[in-house]
Amino acid sequence: MSERRLMLLHYVTGLGILITGAVHIWVVFFTVPLDQTIWETTMLFDNHPFAILSVYRNALLASTLWLLLVFTTFHAMNGIRVIIMELIPDERVMRAAKWLLIALGVFLVVYGTRTILIAYSIR
Repeated sequence: MSERRLMLLHYVTGLGILITGAVHIWVVFFTVPLDQTIWETTMLFDNHPFAILSVYRNALLASTLWLLLVFTTFHAMNGIRVIIMELIPDERVMRAAKWLLIALGVFLVVYGTRTILIAYSIR
């Protein structure tokens, strides 16, 4: 992929992080069941051991978490790639760094997806 497209994706994922992060914060802090107040549900661990997980059973939250994971992973891996490219402008180092960052990014997305699915499915 060309450097121009990678940087365009870098900017798009930065914007995606802002949007999905805002939706994530909104859903976590302002989406509550109708029969409870915000202080009775979100971020309280005292009432029930899985009280916080009830917030994460929201499909909108699970999807925004996954998008946030993908956007952040790509943005971080590409940022590290650009830093390495500027510090060590050697073709062999860049090729090794590219494959290492791709592998690390895939691992992070797979592991994060697994974690989101587990948190979403706990009853």
